[in-house]
Amino acid sequence: MKTIYLILIIALFNACASKEAEFEKSSGKTNKFKIGERFKINLAEDHTKDGLWSIGNTHDKNTVEYVNSVFHSNDGGSVDFNFKAKTKGKTEIQLNKSMALDTMQRVTFVIEIE
Repeated sequence: MKTIYLILIIALFNACASKEAEFEKSSGKTNKFKIGERFKINLAEDHTKDGLWSIGNTHDKNTVEYVNSVFHSNDGGSVDFNFKAKTKGKTEIQLNKSMALDTMQRVTFVIEIE
């Protein structure tokens, strides 16, 4: 039982430790983070009507590390893409919304690590 509580506390801490990237999709605005800082990008995702979001393979993996994705059904449907700033630099994170094999939407987020 103690193990379950510990896992829940760690999960809650990790969720709170990542700040959300606060800018519009594909706006071109640069969001700045410090090395070691965690951040997340949250997008609406309704599994009953829409496609699913996935991360593109275009960002510089030396600058930004993709940590994981978490789907939330309790808020009408959304997904968090969690990242960690690794080294100084600038990169673009591309997220794609697809249904079956068709890409329905593509958004790009500009990230700079200081």
